[in-house]
Amino acid sequence: MRRRTLLEIQMAAALLRQRGGLPASAPIPNAVDLARTATSLRVYERPLPLGIRGLLACVGGSRPALVVNARLPGVDRNVSAAHELGHWVLHAGGTSNDAGRAERRRREWEADRFALELLLPGALVRRVLAERRCSVGTAAARLGVRGTYLSRRIRELRRTDQPFFRRGSPVRGFSDTT
Repeated sequence: MRRRTLLEIQMAAALLRQRGGLPASAPIPNAVDLARTATSLRVYERPLPLGIRGLLACVGGSRPALVVNARLPGVDRNVSAAHELGHWVLHAGGTSNDAGRAERRRREWEADRFALELLLPGALVRRVLAERRCSVGTAAARLGVRGTYLSRRIRELRRTDQPFFRRGSPVRGFSDTT
């Protein structure tokens, strides 16, 4: 299976948001609900063993199912569901079992990237940070993700959008090490 470009991943996340009726400037409070409304997946929240955050399963040719660990806190369920949606959107038809180690690592990176683009598109992050001149922690809570996840996205956006993140910007609690 070929490697996805960042632009392809961004476009796939934007398309799923659109199918779910969500503009790029709206937070996704529950990616499990988005999976139910915007995809043909069967979606379940079930207690899973420790270490399993979520999974995609297809049994006996039936419609694929997305299962998210119900034991996770809400913000972690949100990210896990978005990650699994990334696998479904980007890797349909392929299974991790038939891939080598490097291929599995690439697929995981792509699914993580998809989740980041789905939950935290650049326009949304900039709007929330500028809107209230809030801290990263406060913004993360409003966006339904952990602060570390938002900090990662801010670091990426900072590399591509220097003027927004310059000294005196609306972002408080952000530094080069965040």
